[in-house]
Amino acid sequence: MEIPKTFQSESAEKKWYAYWMEQGYFRSVPDEREPYTIVIPPPNVTGVLHMGHMLNNTLQDVMIRRARMLGKNACWVPGTDHASIATEAKVVQMLREKGIKKADLSREDF
Repeated sequence: MEIPKTFQSESAEKKWYAYWMEQGYFRSVPDEREPYTIVIPPPNVTGVLHMGHMLNNTLQDVMIRRARMLGKNACWVPGTDHASIATEAKVVQMLREKGIKKADLSREDF
């Protein structure tokens, strides 16, 4: 067996993704098992990812896999922006570029 000098992520990911799909690992249907769910906030609207994102996603991945191994009905779902701070900052910036101040808008208009 020859081991490549560098890791070839494409082949490894393709192999394991196909296996996970075949096994139904991405599927979660309500049943009698204890539910265990983690909602994933989307990446920042700024598009700038940092080590905190990696750490958060890694910990969530470990917790979901552990729950699944314990027999829970584990579901790791893409969610919504939990605080919308980055999204609000982008919207405020876009409004400012159009000469509009956030403070001049009602809550509904904003």
